[in-house]
Amino acid sequence: MESSATSWVRGRPLGVGAHAAVHLAVESSTGHVFAVKSVGLTSSPLASLRALENEVQILKSLSSPYVVSYLGDDTAGGRRNLHLEFMPGGTAADAALGDEPRVRAYAQCVALALRYLHDVAGVVHCDVKGRNVLLSGGGRGPAAKLADFGVAVRVGAASGGCARGGTPLWMAPEVARGERPTPAADVWSLGCTVIEMATGGAPPWPNLAGEDAIGAMLRIGYGEGTPELPAKLSEIGRDFVARCLRRDARERWTAEQLLSHPFLAKQSTETEPSPRGVLEWTKNNDGDEEGDTGEEFECISHDLEEHSDAIIAGAREIMRELAWEGRRLDWFRSEGWQLARGTEAEEEENKEQSCSVSCFCHCCQTCCWWCFASGLILGLYHLWSRLFMKINRIPHLSKFKQA
Repeated sequence: MESSATSWVRGRPLGVGAHAAVHLAVESSTGHVFAVKSVGLTSSPLASLRALENEVQILKSLSSPYVVSYLGDDTAGGRRNLHLEFMPGGTAADAALGDEPRVRAYAQCVALALRYLHDVAGVVHCDVKGRNVLLSGGGRGPAAKLADFGVAVRVGAASGGCARGGTPLWMAPEVARGERPTPAADVWSLGCTVIEMATGGAPPWPNLAGEDAIGAMLRIGYGEGTPELPAKLSEIGRDFVARCLRRDARERWTAEQLLSHPFLAKQSTETEPSPRGVLEWTKNNDGDEEGDTGEEFECISHDLEEHSDAIIAGAREIMRELAWEGRRLDWFRSEGWQLARGTEAEEEENKEQSCSVSCFCHCCQTCCWWCFASGLILGLYHLWSRLFMKINRIPHLSKFKQA
């Protein structure tokens, strides 16, 4: 999508970070949904603008299925905007909740992202943590992707960047001391992130959570301890984290080595996350074919071979969006949405648009997403009903038509 030449609408907020705010957005002509990360040109600190520009330049150079995709950037409405792939599943910090199979799946995706960044792109992320691991919410592709490259640096860059970029409780000791980040610093942060996910979102240094940033960095940088390994992790999981959390950066495993660790590489049926509801079920129990590598077994979903499965996956995404707000999903209502970019003619056309059809929610829009979702769900209901009636799993509806 070429963001600089299109009209798009800003929707509800998805989150606010240290440097920018993130909103849901939709491209007006196609309905394509994405996330937009924005910084005010005059209302934000210079450091926030620099972080966003740094992220734009870094993401432009990256291409990995384990990194959130760059879709474009523009300046509109007094804001500098970065357009990103929308990940509807939230963050790993919220979703893992101590479920080790999910922790392993998300950790493997992050390790694959780090291997690409360190060995191919020559980039150190500098802020790996659960909040920056975004989830797809199901369907095809990786279960999780690494995001937020505002403080990322190039490997071997002479100077500049953020020498202490990152979040203190996830920061490697050498970075806390003010040394320039290296790939080993990201590995330390990965270990802290596994602790965070395994404990349901608790920080890796709970005893330092109440301290100010400077005090925490001093204790992390110049102390002798490491974060406590979660008791609920398996022995293999604890060993994995221990290899990430070596205080001497030279002793830490690389991302490449971590991908061969049994915590990530061991194939097991328990590594497939259990569905949490009917709409999370997909046909993903096909075994790996002979000769396939097991490296990506946890974070790559099986291809959906049947058309009905694709429909169910689409319905799941729509219903998740509906559930988030507890109301109808209508991209084109003015309430809660702002026209962020477009020509005056396009804006005038949107204002003068009249009703052409009636619909379930009476929104007078031919492209109403609530109507589309309702129709799809109704169709799925009738499809399932006919199927169950054919196999005599439910009584025929005609039996209930007698007065």
